[in-house]
Amino acid sequence: MNLEFRNIHKAFGARQVFTGLSASVPLAETTYVVGLSGGGKSVLCKLAVGLASLDQGELFLDGHPIHALPRRELVRLRRQFPYVVQGPALLDWLTLAENVALADPRATPDQVQQALARVGLAEQSTQLPPQVSPGVAKRAALARAILLKPRYLLLDEPTTGLDRQAASEVNTVFGQLRRDGLGSLVVSHDYAALRQLADRVLVVAGGKAVFHGTPEAFYASELPEVRALTAPGEE
Repeated sequence: MNLEFRNIHKAFGARQVFTGLSASVPLAETTYVVGLSGGGKSVLCKLAVGLASLDQGELFLDGHPIHALPRRELVRLRRQFPYVVQGPALLDWLTLAENVALADPRATPDQVQQALARVGLAEQSTQLPPQVSPGVAKRAALARAILLKPRYLLLDEPTTGLDRQAASEVNTVFGQLRRDGLGSLVVSHDYAALRQLADRVLVVAGGKAVFHGTPEAFYASELPEVRALTAPGEE
């Protein structure tokens, strides 16, 4: 099954974000969405799970018409396809385990602990967010999504703001999830991770999808919109 964007149009006031974007993203794979800042990459994630509405076009997620679903069904769908926002969005007064448990009140303590263990945080479950590093907070946010046993993840800049070591730890977790068969759509400027983890690359520029292919084809492309991203210093 795929995430299908069909002739997507979206504007915020006078600012046109998408002007006919079309792409078919396989849910079984890891797709990195790249482009210049302000090009609408994060908006694409919000549209994919109905957190923003289309002005025109159609959007299907695993066969579900996102553009036509009522709110109740969208809420149910987001449990299968959680969107992990750029900031960790943890509550400072709750432990990491308690923050993870918020995703599913029916989850047992063992299930919460298992989710934390999958991101390497089994020993830090009782710590509060202000006591941990930004990288640990990001991994706790991933654990919260994992607790839902998702079919697919949408990740917005998972390593932004992290030092090299913390980014490497997040990407190690992400790589293991990928090996476990969990597909994802990743908005990122982390080109080193893209080389290692992406099955496909989707380039958004000028309101459209201008490239969609393998990392090898991405780096070999002569398209000006792609060369602007793969110039020396970006690779």
